[in-house]
Amino acid sequence: MGIRNHHPHMLYPPNSCNFRCFHIQLYCRLEHIHRNRNTLELKKLAEYILRFNRGGLLRFLSQQETSTAIERMLRRAKIPVAYSQGFHPHPKISYAPAVPTGVASSALYLKLTTTEEDDGIFEKLNMYSIFTLRILDVWKITEDINFQELVEKYYYTLYLPKKAFDPKKFSPDALVEKQGKKKLKIFKAAEVYENFGFSELSDYFMVKYFQPVSKLVSYQKLLKILSNTDEVSEKCVYVYVKDAVFQGKYLKEILNNIGGKENVRS
Repeated sequence: MGIRNHHPHMLYPPNSCNFRCFHIQLYCRLEHIHRNRNTLELKKLAEYILRFNRGGLLRFLSQQETSTAIERMLRRAKIPVAYSQGFHPHPKISYAPAVPTGVASSALYLKLTTTEEDDGIFEKLNMYSIFTLRILDVWKITEDINFQELVEKYYYTLYLPKKAFDPKKFSPDALVEKQGKKKLKIFKAAEVYENFGFSELSDYFMVKYFQPVSKLVSYQKLLKILSNTDEVSEKCVYVYVKDAVFQGKYLKEILNNIGGKENVRS
């Protein structure tokens, strides 16, 4: 009956076999984690920034689904991705702010940490890329940068059928709503669609503008402003993001300078 004298949360008395086995297993597990952490710290980790293009039907994937597809591609290409420590390790990958679902984009950027340098990342991923999700550029980064802070705006291009839309209806003072985490935010159209402009093609209008990351909204809000009818139709509408922008420069150009041309694969 000696067990009654022990702490109420103690599952086994000190002299029980189960108690000793539990502590031995726990010690071995912690020692294994500590040893692996030290081994990884000794390795020279490498960092890369990757740029993908997402189009076709895959533009309707959510950010989580897109991330899953890219990480599956990394595994198939046998890229030596580094993982976080602990009982539930995650790949060391960080993504740029996501564009809205339904938008084709050549500005799908991510920062990747690998367990070793790999000069063949572009070639390996290119083998497993598909037309609607393919690798465009790889930069090896030798300095510590937060590339997410370099994504200030996105450069949009919309192709709108002339029968359904009229860009002349755009008003800089029109109000655009954005639902935040805690409250509804209201902006003027000129704040959301910076440098709005358009040109005419044979059957389409080509609309271009810059949209700040802090004011990202679905393109459907702009379609509603430009629509010729109360019921907005997305038939034959195509929306595309060419690149991210920081202080008037494309992110690709900035990374070319940061990474150096010798560290660029495209």
